[in-house]
Amino acid sequence: LETSSALSLYSATSPSEVEDIFNFKPAVDMDATNSQVLSRYTIILAQYLITMQVRYNTARVIAGQKKKVLDRKVYDMLKNDAVEGKTLKEREANAVSSDPELQALELDYDEASAERDLLEGLDKPITELINALKSELRRRAEERQYSKERS
Repeated sequence: LETSSALSLYSATSPSEVEDIFNFKPAVDMDATNSQVLSRYTIILAQYLITMQVRYNTARVIAGQKKKVLDRKVYDMLKNDAVEGKTLKEREANAVSSDPELQALELDYDEASAERDLLEGLDKPITELINALKSELRRRAEERQYSKERS
């Protein structure tokens, strides 16, 4: 995972707060942590989830744009029939390997798609953590209610 300022892109949440939550050890800290702190963690994670979704969507769009530019340039080169190869894949690979501009475009695309791939699916564990914190808060509320009824 990335740390510090990169975590907080498009966010009002401080990266260190998110890191603190990710480093929270429920087995050790849960009983010692009051409900207000757990509620705060839930809100911070929900904000962070929005941040990560924005980053993922942005990376997905950028990767798509770079792929289109690369594909168009390769297509232009292939339609001139100046590229050898038996299959379309082979001709595309030969076109890219023979042209420094296409190589640079392919590298840009690879980097953009790598960022997209790193962010993809990151929402699931964050959502699970939010749900676990909410469950603990519900459990505590029910426990307080039960204690009041017995008194």
